[in-house]
Amino acid sequence: MAATHPKAAATLRLSRTYPARREEVFRAWTDPKALERWFAPDPEFVTKVPILELRPGGRYRVEMRKGDATHVVVGEYREIRPPERLVYTWKWEVSEMAVGFEDTIVTLEFRDRGEGTELILIHEKLATVEEREKHEHGWKGCLDQLGRFLSERRKS
Repeated sequence: MAATHPKAAATLRLSRTYPARREEVFRAWTDPKALERWFAPDPEFVTKVPILELRPGGRYRVEMRKGDATHVVVGEYREIRPPERLVYTWKWEVSEMAVGFEDTIVTLEFRDRGEGTELILIHEKLATVEEREKHEHGWKGCLDQLGRFLSERRKS
């Protein structure tokens, strides 16, 4: 019999503060060209965003490639409140994690912190602690990439 885990154990919560305005951080998550520049767990990935319909009920599709590995995530926007909050479903379409992976929910909150922005990422409905840990690794890499992207934009 499989071990059961409390639902809270399969929810991921991360927080980062960036030296950028809330509108700029929000735009990095909602502009497909910006997403293509940073949205991946490490800089060796090539990311394409062929679909991004930024409206409640709108779909998105993100394709990440590294070597022979391809990861495709799809979902639907549920809530869009610029520049405060973004909520969308998350489902692996192509990935080693895709088999048996159900829709999960990602919530992003963007909070003013003086000259910067605190980003709170909550990924809910992950089925197991192992899934949460895999996603934690990936999200931390993405958030690092976002930090580099925002720093580069500030220099230019």
